[in-house]
Amino acid sequence: MSLVDLVAQYSARYLGGRVVPDDLSKLLELQWRDAARGRNNRLRGAGVSLIDSGLPKLIAAACAGRDDLEGAARLADAQAMADMVRCSAFAAEDDTTDDAIGYWFGPDRIPIEIAPLVRFDTDFNFSIVPGNNIAEAILVVASRGEDRTFGELRDYLNELGFDIGAQSISDVQTRECATLPQATYQQFIQAYSADLSAASVTDIGGPGEFATIHRGPKIDLETD
Repeated sequence: MSLVDLVAQYSARYLGGRVVPDDLSKLLELQWRDAARGRNNRLRGAGVSLIDSGLPKLIAAACAGRDDLEGAARLADAQAMADMVRCSAFAAEDDTTDDAIGYWFGPDRIPIEIAPLVRFDTDFNFSIVPGNNIAEAILVVASRGEDRTFGELRDYLNELGFDIGAQSISDVQTRECATLPQATYQQFIQAYSADLSAASVTDIGGPGEFATIHRGPKIDLETD
């Protein structure tokens, strides 16, 4: 597969047809060339890689239904997660923790060029990650709170054509976010839970069947 085809496929599969931002395109090219040449990718070596097959493992598991929930609570959470996927575009995964990293568009469908960067962790929490683009967000996650690691990985990326000026993790700016993802997630859960409270779970079926039933907030899936 050519790089052009890879970027086009990535746009269709993971970004809902949106234009792939320049920094993400560079990351894709870097990972693609390193894999083709059998060369170690420094970001992957630090434990973060771009997803290349379906949803991140943690997101897919949550959409299928959390094992720690039962009945209506499990179904409501699974559908809330499906709505969160529609409000996001996950581009990378922390190979150490399975945390998912991506763009947060929210119900208002913020353009990808200004969308905040989001993280979904193993505590089932969504949070905004510092970064003016996905490369900076991945850099922050890969640094594991260590400024020395941050500096080494920043220099590595800048030598490859990136333009990351932050000198430390604390220097990385966070994009403005008017609608927080965790609050939106909880609102979705509450909406579905309210609808399910009067229904029989056995009549609805499992998360797989329930995922096709939109009882909560309606979201337009078309992209600009």
